[in-house]
Amino acid sequence: MVRGEVAWQGFPKTGGGMNKGGLVAEVAKRTGVSKAEVARVVDASIDVVRETVVSGERVTLADFGTFERKHRNERIARNPRKPDVPIVVPARDLPSFTAGKEFRAQVLGE
Repeated sequence: MVRGEVAWQGFPKTGGGMNKGGLVAEVAKRTGVSKAEVARVVDASIDVVRETVVSGERVTLADFGTFERKHRNERIARNPRKPDVPIVVPARDLPSFTAGKEFRAQVLGE
């Protein structure tokens, strides 16, 4: 396959995955809606998920997964080159995604 050529279902054969442009193109192809309209819907969907998670609420998409904000406590880390010097990693909130049962089963090939 020539570099830049697209393989099955819009995924690059090199295992690079799919970016937002690829997602928009695939949804447009499957639904018959224009790429511009699909791009607006995808952008709006991502914005809603982002704003909801930032506000501390969770977003659950049935059979797909859950996006949420998770808190990580402060902890002590070590530099392997200087193990006697502790490094304090501050507490922080991070976005998190947990795959749903059906999605997880499909990935595992069950």
